[in-house]
Amino acid sequence: MRISKGVGIAGLVLFLHLTACTEQPEQAIRIGSSPWPGYEPLYLARELGYFDEEEITLFELPSADITMEAFRNHSVDVASLPLDGILELLNDGARLRMILIMDISNGGDAVLAHPDIKQLADIQGKRIAAVNIPLGLYMVSRLLDKAGLERKDIQLKLMSETEQQAHYSQGLADIVITYDPVKTALQKAGMKVIFDSADIPNEIFDVLVVHEEVYNNRRKAVCGVVNQWFKTLAYMQENPAAARAKMSLRLGVSETDFQNMMTGIVIPDKNEVIKMLGGETPALMPAANRLASLLHKEGLVNELVDARTAIDPDFVSCIK
Repeated sequence: MRISKGVGIAGLVLFLHLTACTEQPEQAIRIGSSPWPGYEPLYLARELGYFDEEEITLFELPSADITMEAFRNHSVDVASLPLDGILELLNDGARLRMILIMDISNGGDAVLAHPDIKQLADIQGKRIAAVNIPLGLYMVSRLLDKAGLERKDIQLKLMSETEQQAHYSQGLADIVITYDPVKTALQKAGMKVIFDSADIPNEIFDVLVVHEEVYNNRRKAVCGVVNQWFKTLAYMQENPAAARAKMSLRLGVSETDFQNMMTGIVIPDKNEVIKMLGGETPALMPAANRLASLLHKEGLVNELVDARTAIDPDFVSCIK
């Protein structure tokens, strides 16, 4: 989908809502996602014909903040979102279910700096352009922790990832906090990674989430999305070259760049996902609780959010 610069988030969400209502079968489950290599198996599943077109409609939205807004406003039924965004939605009263851990960031989310900035201590007083989602502020907080600085020591501006390259090229930022594919593009422009999610392992998760009423009323179709995801992962393992060619072409990057991007994330297999979201003590909870505490400390949520409310105790039955 191509969007003009003058269209705001509200306009985009309205456009998506009207498109879904007028051009797609009424019963189709609408999935919203944004550019990120860890989400590409969704589009590969569609290309391979794994999704029933009468049941599943997949939309690529321009940015993560628009995807979050579309889910918040029920313009999409299912969305791929970072865990911090899901905690914010829960804090705002959303009723939802986490149905899949899509990936764990291990370098894909990064702090990039102008070549003149050599070490973390050098960020003091610098202009930082961070993505305008909870993840952006989370990375800011973790960066400042590592640098031994406070918020007052930097000049922070939040923006969509679609604006970051131009902002840097115009000399308006010294540091950019972002993720692929923008991260790779900025590296090609000369920026250097000074801190990334590999420095804070097992803290940044991307999750497929669904509105609770859709999960309850269309459980078979929703669980079908999860199972087709794992079928796609099997295809990727059995046909790595073909899968890489298809996904890199769709994302608009070279195969080499795509392969490098994928080294910055970990995609858990079915058994790992079951451990993270299933059973009496889901393995995701310690990381989710740490994240909730940090978001509360930063004022992004007004109380400690319990991610367990978004986990179905019977989750395992959703996976064949």
